[in-house]
Amino acid sequence: MTQEEQYKSTLSRYLPASAVDAVYQFLNSHAVHLHITRKRDSKLGDYRMPQPRHEYHEISINGDLSPHMFLFVLLHEMAHLETFLHHGRSVQPHGHEWQQNYRSLLVDYANAGHFPVETLPLLKKYTAKIPLNRNLGSELERQLRQTDSPDTALSELLLKDLPVGSRFRIKSRPQHLFQSVEKRRTRYRCIDMDTHIPYLISGSMPIVGADGDPINDDLAGSH
Repeated sequence: MTQEEQYKSTLSRYLPASAVDAVYQFLNSHAVHLHITRKRDSKLGDYRMPQPRHEYHEISINGDLSPHMFLFVLLHEMAHLETFLHHGRSVQPHGHEWQQNYRSLLVDYANAGHFPVETLPLLKKYTAKIPLNRNLGSELERQLRQTDSPDTALSELLLKDLPVGSRFRIKSRPQHLFQSVEKRRTRYRCIDMDTHIPYLISGSMPIVGADGDPINDDLAGSH
């Protein structure tokens, strides 16, 4: 097996099969060091630009992501690379220039058939204009997870699914019990029930119940 075949074989374990060749061409042409990592609660992926002690492009992606989510996150990091190539360090990490590059990559990969058909209407809506809409992006992530793993995605409850005033725990801090107090655009002002410290928590935060299981319907209330 050649080095290219080995590389593609590894990519095929994480990506949709249709996208392997296109992703390989991009990574190979830019000599990208791609690292597949363990699950990280703080991030799904990142991009490191070349530096004196780090003279190459490096992208890392969490290895626990579903195939289309892996592609979605990888394109996010590829857009950072393209933004660096064109603008260096002179622009904001997620500014207009990055958003244009990310939009272009998403459109190209969608048009090439690398995303599920059922996600295309929302993907088209998400990429319709700049700036990209965070709420639509979060909904698109959820839809991609649902497409890849229907049973898992359908059982996932988000903070925005709960009525204000609900008590809940979040996956990244299951030992803390929170109560939502007020909605503020895409975030919710919440109180830690033990310390009474206020927090702003994204409405797209996955929620678990007080016993570590998904919150019951009676606690979630009607939507």
